[in-house]
Amino acid sequence: MDTVVLGTGRLYWDSDERRTDRYGTVCLTRATRDHTPDLVTFDAAPVGMHGHLVAVVLATRPSPHSGDWARGLYPSTPTVGEEISLGPGRLFLAASHHGNTNIGVKPDDGRDRDWLNPTALYRCHSQTVRLELPPTTQTTPAT
Repeated sequence: MDTVVLGTGRLYWDSDERRTDRYGTVCLTRATRDHTPDLVTFDAAPVGMHGHLVAVVLATRPSPHSGDWARGLYPSTPTVGEEISLGPGRLFLAASHHGNTNIGVKPDDGRDRDWLNPTALYRCHSQTVRLELPPTTQTTPAT
């Protein structure tokens, strides 16, 4: 199976992901001419597919995020073309109370925190990325 391109836009996540330590989903937005966000909905995402979520950096900018002080994590600026590994698992979508569609992967090991790599997330916060899902071999049965 081939790598699936999930969407392109600026990468963010809901603050609840940080507050709960789950760090499990992200969202993408595209800028419009009137500077209102155009939220990526991931309508064609292969929900349930097992893969490894990757953010390929297309454009960079300084991130306005203050970081996760409790963990000592802060945004850093990647280079264009950098492939940032966010984490493996089974692809899922989640509605946000902000009106956007979030996307993530649920890991196979049953943990309830750090579903995605927090250090990697801060590496690509507010960067323009192409989210990809290269397939991986499933290590445990689907639940």
